[in-house]
Amino acid sequence: MKALYFIMASMLIASWQLRTNQNSVITTINEDVKQNILSQMEASRQCWNKGDFEGYMQVYWQSDSLTFMGLNSITKGWQSTLANYKKAYPTEEHRGVLDYRFNHFNQLANDCVLVIGSFHLERSIGNSEGNFSLIWKRIDGQWKIIVDHT
Repeated sequence: MKALYFIMASMLIASWQLRTNQNSVITTINEDVKQNILSQMEASRQCWNKGDFEGYMQVYWQSDSLTFMGLNSITKGWQSTLANYKKAYPTEEHRGVLDYRFNHFNQLANDCVLVIGSFHLERSIGNSEGNFSLIWKRIDGQWKIIVDHT
């Protein structure tokens, strides 16, 4: 009987430790950080809707290490990502009007945030929509997207 109690107690402790470890990986985001990211996303969205791709891309890390994962490819680098946007959305009809919906903001580390949401493009040639996950990192005191999975 002591062995059974020991096994049950061990399982409870292991379960508690696992739950504690999981909770420590993803924590609630600091409200100031969330507002900073939302503000940048809104400015970026407005640039998109005006056809200003360079302005739209200001939320991204201007580095060759930026990673953009699309439906069929992975692009490395800020300049390559910008070029892909310009190629894929050459006219106002293709670009449409962008809107976002944000589902989750999770602080992964003091300098790293995961944002999950969806986008919608209202377009005369047919609407487009999908989901995204963005990894934001504080670099030189500024929050920038380092990975975009759309």
